[in-house]
Amino acid sequence: MVRAALCLVAALLAACGETVEAPEAPEAPTVSARITSASAERDATDAPVRLAWSTDPAGAPVDVLVAAAPGTPVEDMERLAAAVTEGSFEAPLDGRRYFALRTAGGSVHRTAVRVLPLAGGRNFRDLGGYTTVDGRRVRWGQVYRSGTMAGITEEDYGYLDGLDVRVLVDFRATEERETEPTVWVPDDPEYWARDYSADESASGLRALFSGGAVSAEATRRMMTESYASSAFQQAEAYTVMFDRLAAGELPLVFNCSAGKDRTGIAAALLLTALGVPRDQVVADYAMSDDIVDYGAAFLDGEEGADGPYAFMRQLPREAIMPLLASEPAYIEAALDTLAAEHGSVMNFIRTELDVTDEELAAIRALLLEG
Repeated sequence: MVRAALCLVAALLAACGETVEAPEAPEAPTVSARITSASAERDATDAPVRLAWSTDPAGAPVDVLVAAAPGTPVEDMERLAAAVTEGSFEAPLDGRRYFALRTAGGSVHRTAVRVLPLAGGRNFRDLGGYTTVDGRRVRWGQVYRSGTMAGITEEDYGYLDGLDVRVLVDFRATEERETEPTVWVPDDPEYWARDYSADESASGLRALFSGGAVSAEATRRMMTESYASSAFQQAEAYTVMFDRLAAGELPLVFNCSAGKDRTGIAAALLLTALGVPRDQVVADYAMSDDIVDYGAAFLDGEEGADGPYAFMRQLPREAIMPLLASEPAYIEAALDTLAAEHGSVMNFIRTELDVTDEELAAIRALLLEG
């Protein structure tokens, strides 16, 4: 009705010799593009980095920025490419690098290679990039989780030199550390470990496997039922990890032998403390199966032939494989048990690991952005 009236007035005025400009149609509101997901992968330390991302709306142009140090301000990062619309980019770069993807409207998403491409490492990966329930994101390049580092090569250490690690927290038993010592070459970070016997963590396994015939189902049930006990067995080490994080001793690396059990629980506790939703916590834990062939590492070849876990080679392979897996049910059961016994996982972290509210606030300030 309004448009018709305006047209009628314009027509009448035109008939009287007056020229009237038609009213301009309102401009359609612009939609600011945003990056909804991003990832980076690298097959070897001398291979290019493959970046991939998605935008909303799809195909929005994205600038690719890079820096050698994590957390570098976006305005100080080098621009590798501008207005890329394909949703992917390959970057032949040396060393460890951190990326930011930026839309024309200024939306920024940081990413980095999660699984470090080490020829001799085991399950060495960055805990950055996960989102929290309040919309923040875990900073890249601050906390790393790993398995044994005894096999890391000279070339690997050349790549790791850029991490500037300050603290190594080793969850392994005395026998494990003697069999596969950690000798960190690039820097001289503080190394922390406690002396205890592997029998403390392997007693349940020995009891299971010494009872006669075993099966995959029995092994899986034992893992599910006893997994939470590792959180108590490693409470001293986990407390040290949280203390060092709260003190800002970063970057920090923590590890065990396989890099999935004691280390997996530590990562789950830390991510939970940071406010990362449970589905991402479980996904991080389960990722180990996609990264490491544990059957080859512990049951085949020369690796694993000696040391505290050599007894596994005497057992039926099908019965031992659930022990070497990172099935989501294991970490789910551990978190459920901690919550049931303490009211919540956070209460376990506060009471059993002696992490104060002030320390939690400090850790979150250091490890979260956005």
